[in-house]
Amino acid sequence: MSDFETAYLKFLHDKPQTWQDRALFSILKLFSFLFLTGWWLRKTSYRSGLLRRRRLTCPVISVGNITTGGTGKTPVVISLARHFSQEGRRVAVLSRGYRRVKKGSSLVWVSDGKKLLAGAEEGGDEPLLIAESVPEAAVLVAKDRYEAGLEALREFKPDLFILDDGYQRRFELHRDLDILIVDGINPFSTGWVLPAGLLREPMGALAEADLFVLNKVNLARSPQDIRTVLQRHNPKAYIVESCYRPLVLKDFKTGKEVKPSSLDRASVGAFSGVANPLSFIRTLAEFKVLVRHAYTLRDHYLYTEEKLKAILEDAKLRGLQYLVTTQKDEVKLPRGMELDIPILVLEIKWEVTGGKNHWDTVLKTISLSSTTN
Repeated sequence: MSDFETAYLKFLHDKPQTWQDRALFSILKLFSFLFLTGWWLRKTSYRSGLLRRRRLTCPVISVGNITTGGTGKTPVVISLARHFSQEGRRVAVLSRGYRRVKKGSSLVWVSDGKKLLAGAEEGGDEPLLIAESVPEAAVLVAKDRYEAGLEALREFKPDLFILDDGYQRRFELHRDLDILIVDGINPFSTGWVLPAGLLREPMGALAEADLFVLNKVNLARSPQDIRTVLQRHNPKAYIVESCYRPLVLKDFKTGKEVKPSSLDRASVGAFSGVANPLSFIRTLAEFKVLVRHAYTLRDHYLYTEEKLKAILEDAKLRGLQYLVTTQKDEVKLPRGMELDIPILVLEIKWEVTGGKNHWDTVLKTISLSSTTN
């Protein structure tokens, strides 16, 4: 993270202590009011029929959140895409490719369900991770998800679509199921929309979800308090609880598995460019991998050889013997470099821990609504 991002998040999460802090927060609330006004106008334009809501010709599942970053949408998208692909469904994932570097094309095929067609720079790190994790699925990136869907219907003929980060697009594109991911660590920020908080929509928007996934529930201070808020805003929606489980550590260069027990007496560091690095460190701790030093970069960070060399050199000076990173970071690491310190990749599994009957019911309903070719 940049110094500005760190200071901004700290300011939001700490209660204003001085009159200067309170004055600054009042200014942020004014901008939040303007943000909210724009959101309301957009919503009203679609709901009144002034702007047309479009529909794709096969079932659409949306996986989104109500706060900015770090809730864990991508592992849920991967789990859904893998499940339906294994059932024989043709799955197309539509993503906006947030923070992709090269935007020469308005639509990018990251994968056609047979092979990878674009890297992280063209398609974004999360779409690439989805494509690598579920090779049978087509993955397309575009700002206009409807146009991407039409392209997929022509070229791939999917049985169903999964919208990655699609909750805020529900006004303009019909969906058959809205799954809203709620972060167990910081579920609703300050309760304000941007920039006085991290909400992308007001709390009332919770009422439009079909299913809540309370993610990282094992790290939540009070899961019951979060459930109470969700039920108050939307008593009809199912609530499912989930967390990440460490699956395996693999060597970045060789792909070979490394036993966590082999790191017991080693000095281990970690580096990541994710929205919630604390969740990564805590997941490593479940593997009994204790991190001596962590390098925290901004979310969706695109690594260069120079930056990776700088991390490796600093790690060497600190006496670190291994570095561990995430799967999302791994897809962006430069290949072919000589590594003075081995880099290990933590592979995780997203797991439903509560409300599994609700989750299974949803999966069966989607299966029945989609057809195999």
